[in-house]
Amino acid sequence: MTGIQDSTTNHLGSLIRGGGKFIIPKFQRDYSWDVEQWDDLWQDIENMMAEETDHYMGYLVLQSKERNESLIIDGQQRFTTITIIILAAIKAIQKLIDKGIEVDDNRKRIETLKATYIGNMDPVSLEYDNILVLNRNNNAYYKDYIVKLEDLRLRNISYTEKLMKKCFEWYEKKLDGKYSSGKDYAHFITYIVDNLYFTIIRVSDEMNAFRVFETLNARGVQLSSSDLVKNYLFSLVDNTSLHSGRLDTLEEKWASLTKNIKAEKLPDFIRYYWNSKNKTVRTSELFKTIRSAVKTDRQVFELLGEMLSYSDVYMALMDPTDDLWQNQKEAREGLELLKIFNLKQPLSLLMAAYMNLSEVTFLQVLKDAIIVSFRYSVICGKNPNEVERVYNDIARNISEKKTYSRELLRKIYVEDNEFIQAFNVKSFSDSSRNNKVVKFILNKIERFKGGLRDSEIYSETDTIEHIYPQSPGKDWTDDDLDSLTYRLGNLCLLEKKLNQEIENNPYSVKKGIFLKSSFETTKSIPESYPDWNRAAIINRQSSMGKAARSIWKIDF
Repeated sequence: MTGIQDSTTNHLGSLIRGGGKFIIPKFQRDYSWDVEQWDDLWQDIENMMAEETDHYMGYLVLQSKERNESLIIDGQQRFTTITIIILAAIKAIQKLIDKGIEVDDNRKRIETLKATYIGNMDPVSLEYDNILVLNRNNNAYYKDYIVKLEDLRLRNISYTEKLMKKCFEWYEKKLDGKYSSGKDYAHFITYIVDNLYFTIIRVSDEMNAFRVFETLNARGVQLSSSDLVKNYLFSLVDNTSLHSGRLDTLEEKWASLTKNIKAEKLPDFIRYYWNSKNKTVRTSELFKTIRSAVKTDRQVFELLGEMLSYSDVYMALMDPTDDLWQNQKEAREGLELLKIFNLKQPLSLLMAAYMNLSEVTFLQVLKDAIIVSFRYSVICGKNPNEVERVYNDIARNISEKKTYSRELLRKIYVEDNEFIQAFNVKSFSDSSRNNKVVKFILNKIERFKGGLRDSEIYSETDTIEHIYPQSPGKDWTDDDLDSLTYRLGNLCLLEKKLNQEIENNPYSVKKGIFLKSSFETTKSIPESYPDWNRAAIINRQSSMGKAARSIWKIDF
């Protein structure tokens, strides 16, 4: 695996007993496990001990530092929770001492277990030099309350500190009375640390850590590259700024950003933001690119300030019902379509357009993006990477020159012949999302051909009728039509009430019901096609394709 110093599979005990400290970077994410994860781990431990076997815990990614120290890049939730379990078991031994059971032996056990797995106490300050050092939001509570096995503070503690408190109390309850002797509790501790195995990956620097993140992500391990970007930005301010208050200011700004952008969406947002102003980078290159471009604390604050201003727009672009579009019906409808199309490639372009152009020009950019995306992605299904690169190039041009170069869309604008060829054979299988796309297409063609009715994409009063039914009855004898069931030429808009009349009746019955419809394109079917067969479906879809060419067109 690229960027790895060494990789071994070993139990946790050998790692801890090897000496040194394990430090969670100051600005790594806070402790976040809750009862679901606590219980899963407890069940694994119970099963492991009952079967006298071992248990594999997954990856532990460590970045080597000086003085025999290691930063925990990934695995902090598991490492912290196992340490809390050890402390809860030591607390159980303390309760035996409080009852007068094997007082001297149990005190020796606690002293030895703490020195081995938790840390040594300074005889002057009576503070522990902990083996595990948590991040800036967790370490004080962990060090002052949990490690010392004192009454856990409840008032004026943060959400993440409450989670650690509840975690300790949860395992304390599980272990209370589980064994009758300190020896058995000591055996429990040594058994779990010697039989919980990790694949321990050591890397030498942040860049290699990022490469490992990407490789693990490709293998299905859920890790966030945005955490590494965050840690780099904070460490840059921590190391270069002469003003101590800047770190607190940075933390406030980052908290505001994560309040706007949910954690799971943050990596995508950072990439879309970056690509709206810079040369396109893939996710795997993002950290390397930001690290090369941002070198000073001033640049960190400039970057974060801009990301904050863009974050509101990003979230609004993802949500057509956002208040930002309250008085912009055209924007709401356009963004709804992109959502239905399930397309995110234009996001960088739309962010740049909203932030740098007039409202009228932004709406033009949105309209053009819908047309290009409809031709390129929805109908032709072409490579999404190429369309995103072009959108990002236009976005960068907008950010730099404050103008919209529409001509650049030519690179990804599917020409008429290719578009019609793909449209004329397009099928949409029956699904909630596809039905909305089909309603959109049929409604646009209805309006183009002179129909006066609009059918809302989410309408419950209008339906999509499969002229040759999805489940044809005995009256439909042409099995040759099965392959054309979901072709656009076989679909039409029909009022729900009329659709209930139709059921799976033969075409001779359907024709009379179609004539009752208020949709012109549906009403015209019996007039144009006396019989419904393969030729009728192909011919009707070809006619729809000619209309589509004019409807979804950019006149450069």
